[in-house]
Amino acid sequence: DGRCGLQGNYDPRELIEENGKTAETVKESAKELLDALGPQRLIANLGEGLGGKESPELVSVFIDTIHSYSEELIKKASA
Repeated sequence: DGRCGLQGNYDPRELIEENGKTAETVKESAKELLDALGPQRLIANLGEGLGGKESPELVSVFIDTIHSYSEELIKKASA
């Protein structure tokens, strides 16, 4: 059917509090990723992996947002 999967390229700098990032900025940028690429056939991950400066709390916010917002978008699409 010509469809393929896509591995996302989320910028790990978005997860560093010293860069001025917060739970709200992470939620916003994670949702933008899903809005741009779609929730299905996307492997949402970091472009460069974790470098050690990322906030564990912001990493959790990223993961939780990807899961919850993907589910929301999929439900809307199937309604």
